[in-house]
Amino acid sequence: MNTKREIIVEIFEEHSEVNFYSIRYSENELSETELFFDKVLDVVELEEDVEILSRVMDKIGENGAEPRHFRHAGTKKDKVGALPEYLSSSNLRLYAIRLSDKIVILGNGGIKSTKTYNEDPFLNECVETLKKIDRFLDSRLSTSKAVIFRKQLMGDLKFYIKK
Repeated sequence: MNTKREIIVEIFEEHSEVNFYSIRYSENELSETELFFDKVLDVVELEEDVEILSRVMDKIGENGAEPRHFRHAGTKKDKVGALPEYLSSSNLRLYAIRLSDKIVILGNGGIKSTKTYNEDPFLNECVETLKKIDRFLDSRLSTSKAVIFRKQLMGDLKFYIKK
């Protein structure tokens, strides 16, 4: 069965230097990032990892989304990465698209318990979805169907992805 799901890119958090966006499947009330935090916030074993992730996001929000804050994920062709940065010993991963120094699109994630994200079906799906969104956004930005103005992403931000 060849079904498509609608994904909407919407604002998640606004900071002084960076706006964080998230993706949300139209049939869901919560964004993928909200689902991620719902899943990890009350897990005692993850308290330190969540704290590290929160600090990194605050740092990015106040200082800019510099590439050094992201672990590369995806391929060399895309802008998909993972938080927290390489300096962290955390195994908790939140996948994101670093669209610019001012705009980050957050997805979903979880505990990385395998050598690579590709080996974990859920984490792989998180990254693959963001890779598709990245390609769609590049196309829309190049044709002005979507635009970046300072730290705002505007325009046609609905996408249809094969399930």
